Amino acid sequence: MYEKENIKKTIDYKEALTKCTALCSRAEYSVWDIRERLTKWDIEENHQDDIINYLISNNYINEERYAESFISDKLKFSKWGRIKIKYALHQKRISESIIYKILNDINEEEYYKTLVDLISNKAKYKSGEMDIKKRASIYNFALSRGFEPELINRALRKLLAVSC
Repeated sequence: MYEKENIKKTIDYKEALTKCTALCSRAEYSVWDIRERLTKWDIEENHQDDIINYLISNNYINEERYAESFISDKLKFSKWGRIKIKYALHQKRISESIIYKILNDINEEEYYKTLVDLISNKAKYKSGEMDIKKRASIYNFALSRGFEPELINRALRKLLAVSC
């Protein structure tokens, strides 16, 4: 069998700028995402700064727009709560002010409905009556998805009231 060699492809400044503009034209990226790619491509740090500044000034990168898109996707498709989303955005080096501004704009009714649906589906998956062990399992599941404990308890009480 042939083994692939770990050949690190390096590109020049102009090619990196072209690739980054093409990437940012197709999808939202954070500054951190682009910097990671540029580092992987062995672009010098001063050139990285130039490329990132170009992308920001020409609105290819907008951290607020990125955060809005990220939060929307994680709520709708991944069914993540605010806590998990906040930590994921911290890892992407998005500023606190942007994170809190957009997290505060989340529609509370839709957010709560997402949690209730998530818990209901998990309860259906777990067979048997709602005993303390099943309730703890569902609670921990919702907690691992990043939902707030008091909201989880409220949703579980609602689920218990409906199932009784």
